[in-house]
Amino acid sequence: MAEEKKDTTKKSTPKKKEAVEEIKVEKRFCTKCGKELKEGEVCTCSANEPASSNATVNGDVIVNTCKNVWNTIINVFKRPASTIAEEIESKETNKSIILTVILAITFALYLMAIVSMSAKSAAEATWGLTSSVVKVNYFQVFIYGILIYAIMAILPMVAALIVAKITKNSSFTFKKAFKLYITSNAPLTLVYLGMAIIFLINVPLLNVLGLIASLIISLACFFNFILGFNKETKIKDDSRSYAITGLMALWIAMIVVAFIIVGATLIGSMIDTKTSSLDNYSDIFNW
Repeated sequence: MAEEKKDTTKKSTPKKKEAVEEIKVEKRFCTKCGKELKEGEVCTCSANEPASSNATVNGDVIVNTCKNVWNTIINVFKRPASTIAEEIESKETNKSIILTVILAITFALYLMAIVSMSAKSAAEATWGLTSSVVKVNYFQVFIYGILIYAIMAILPMVAALIVAKITKNSSFTFKKAFKLYITSNAPLTLVYLGMAIIFLINVPLLNVLGLIASLIISLACFFNFILGFNKETKIKDDSRSYAITGLMALWIAMIVVAFIIVGATLIGSMIDTKTSSLDNYSDIFNW
């Protein structure tokens, strides 16, 4: 009887193992549509979903970014020193890049307004022509404006970095110089846009008042940059005045050289003026 019990125990053991193996086998289902999935299969139901949720998120990001950029521009007016310091210490560079693009576009619009007003005024004063006769390649002027602003922005950054390296301020990097200059000049976006509108209206009194206001704000932005550089660099007191003077001198020298080169290559290529008086003058020799 003992032997029969042993046999029965041995035979029942594999049945228990089989039952355990059956429990381990689990079916997989899609958590979204409930479709049964085979091993390694991925459900494609998500491909048919509308992208409205993504669009909402992206829209919120754009709105928040625009608000942050606008707040930075306003805060540079209200509390320039602390705002510039916060932006320099920030690890993100998205806001500075967006501000750079906005500054370049508004400066290009400002340059377009200057060229348009100057061309019309020169044509009317020289040949007595109406403004409708003057033709300006505004797209070309816009591209030149972007390039000119890029030069205007890169030169003070390089000058600040050179002076920082000469004074042994290795912690002052190009990234800090970039954020310092762009944040300091953030208010100029309103200046460029406002002056473009004023020049298009072309009222003499408004032109004068706008130029005075833009000069004051530009000087404030310039000193924000200089004071920010003074704060971010650890220069000895005896050498600080020489360092700031050297920064200003190097900056001005680089701008003068750059604009001499740019001016020599671009003057006369932006404006194409065709006048009826010149046509009449040429007709005299074509009888």
